[in-house]
Amino acid sequence: MVFYDSWPKIDPKIVLWLLLAVLVVDHIWEMVLAKRQQLVCLGANTVPEELRAVIPPEIYHRARVYELHKMELFMWKHGIDLVISLAEVFFGFYPFVWGLACSTLRSATKEELWISLIFVLYLTIYITLRCLPVLLYDKCILELRYGTQTRMPWYMYLCMGLISIILAQIVLAPLTLGIVFIVQTLGYFFFLYFWVIWAVFTLLMVFLLPYICAPCIGRQVRLPEGPLYQDVKRVCDLTDFPMSRVFIIRTKSTQYSNAYFYGSCCLKRIVIFDTLLYNKGLPPHELQPFEVGRGLFNVQVAAVVAHELGHWKKGHFYKATLIMKVHFLLTMILFGLLFHCPQLYEAVGFQHGICPIIVGFIIVLRFALTPYLTLANFVMLWNLRRFEYAADRFAHYLGYSMPLRSALVKIYADHMSFPVYDTCYARWHHTHPTILQRLAYQQRLDIEAIYN
Repeated sequence: MVFYDSWPKIDPKIVLWLLLAVLVVDHIWEMVLAKRQQLVCLGANTVPEELRAVIPPEIYHRARVYELHKMELFMWKHGIDLVISLAEVFFGFYPFVWGLACSTLRSATKEELWISLIFVLYLTIYITLRCLPVLLYDKCILELRYGTQTRMPWYMYLCMGLISIILAQIVLAPLTLGIVFIVQTLGYFFFLYFWVIWAVFTLLMVFLLPYICAPCIGRQVRLPEGPLYQDVKRVCDLTDFPMSRVFIIRTKSTQYSNAYFYGSCCLKRIVIFDTLLYNKGLPPHELQPFEVGRGLFNVQVAAVVAHELGHWKKGHFYKATLIMKVHFLLTMILFGLLFHCPQLYEAVGFQHGICPIIVGFIIVLRFALTPYLTLANFVMLWNLRRFEYAADRFAHYLGYSMPLRSALVKIYADHMSFPVYDTCYARWHHTHPTILQRLAYQQRLDIEAIYN
């Protein structure tokens, strides 16, 4: 690649220590969050009062054990990853693998395009082996401790590793060739072209989503006439949302209960999964035994639609789209600046003037951009939860507080998971408020409505 040395002269050793500090702080913080969640799990011995009517104690205990298992594995994974990552950066792992790829093709070519392919192949094999300590700890220690063993033969994991390496090359090989070729062709400001391509692509997806992505989930049709139609129409009439833009999707295999709003103007839609309906809207004899009794009654479905109408009325689709585009633009600008920092390549062990494109992508995205991406992720998750609270408040304003509350509990009962989360952990990991937080918020809105 053409080398753009436009950065001020910085000692690569300083950059190296900064990268190591970023790694330590990021991983330690994630481990602290996981430990907080683990302590919350250990203290939550009984089913929360709000959910005692829908969670049997044995199911709650099983979910609690699984959450403890998950958190301990999470901490172990980050601890191992921290040690290995520090060693990779400090001892020049990436220059070593790049040199190995160059040696492999020395007699055939010196083209960076083809060397990058071999580099990615070696890196994929290494990453597969790198996962072994966590896998062994999980299967040999944690699953025995928590009683969640899957009883899969050891050779199946070996086969899965080999298959993952092969499948990864099917995806990564053309992606690697595309990245290297585009950067070589477009030059210094390639990252801005990436942003433009992504912005155009996401706008096109608004038009194409119903015709490309939705059919992969199931067949999408307008909500048919009937009792449910009347309940949904009642809430749509309160907000002047056209019933012609309310759809139901007959799912093929998913059991996840959901409804969502997306789009704008003539493209706006509210889509209701048939799994959200009581018994999927079908006679019991057409269902699998585990599907009988699942789903919501019509008024509860209308309450969920009222929540989605809140997203529409508050303009959350536009706001989220704008925020994502600004975030990605800032990411690309920072990426472009760091990508052309020669000291960054020297800090991880490359000689001055050697800056392989694909290695640049890895070290910038994995190490250099971590502070910004972590902070941006926290802010965006906070904003998404704020949107959910705003939509819940809108449903409450329309008079659907109790139906929405019962709908949330029923959806939770249909997809049982551990309901108790540490507040700080949830802020850094969850796109939605927890079930307990949403129920408490509705109760608070009820109390405010009484006194106001």
